[in-house]
Amino acid sequence: MTAHLDLKPLTLNDIPDPESPEFAQFVDSYFAAGTKLADTIKSWTPHSSKKGVELSSLKSSNDQIRKALNISEFWCARTSYHTSESMKAMASGGKRIEEPNKGSNVNHGQTSAGTSVREVYERFRSGLFENHSEHERQYIEACQEAECLQVFKPQVAEVWRLTYSTPPPSSPRTFVALLLCRELDSTPGQRSFMNISVPFSHPSCVEKQGPEKSRARGRYVSVERVIELEQGGKVEWRMATSSDAGGNIPQFITNASLPSQIAIDVPSFIKWAMERFPDEAVTTTQANASA
Repeated sequence: MTAHLDLKPLTLNDIPDPESPEFAQFVDSYFAAGTKLADTIKSWTPHSSKKGVELSSLKSSNDQIRKALNISEFWCARTSYHTSESMKAMASGGKRIEEPNKGSNVNHGQTSAGTSVREVYERFRSGLFENHSEHERQYIEACQEAECLQVFKPQVAEVWRLTYSTPPPSSPRTFVALLLCRELDSTPGQRSFMNISVPFSHPSCVEKQGPEKSRARGRYVSVERVIELEQGGKVEWRMATSSDAGGNIPQFITNASLPSQIAIDVPSFIKWAMERFPDEAVTTTQANASA
């Protein structure tokens, strides 16, 4: 089947046998579509810039891009650039994110304090690529539950249920999505990975039944790409999404709030990642051996 990055849920019938060539083609088609979308973000309509996070949206005025991507919904995207220095500043409360295309002098070895500086890309890979949905629950405050409903291929294609709390009187929101993950390039200095989430209708999590009776069913589709730059000294983080909060929340309110919501995720992840994946202590013997 042809990949479609929209809010229409997939079902089990849409997923080929994981051991078949058709499954590989299915996954390939989504990453081809995701890469195509991520590459166009710089041409989207600029929205704003918050502390180094560039926000943009795909509106009706971006007609040519919409046609090329076969997209009809409202999409919003963010792009940010990060170095080890900027991540430490954010985690310590400095609230500074590396500005786009700004150079950096990064120590890729040991610090004078006797610690090994963890590579910027490795922090992103460990936090966003590995255990993606479970980690979201840890750094996104509103995400209260993350449950894996089905694994087609571990760390490649999995179905997850995510439940978010919302301010009263709104009901909690449940999102069920097929999560696709892939390392696009493993070449040192230019590594990259991509995560794609598309709405999914799964028989073990039926809307308005069982525990879902008191929850509204939302939908979202997203494309996230992290690319290593400057031979490991910096990363580019792009994320684009379209969402329907469901329930009684009008779509125009969801669209209007989307830019600020996705911008908040950047400092939340940075602070969490710096604590979760700290620089590693290095003994004098280890330091001398690596010199």
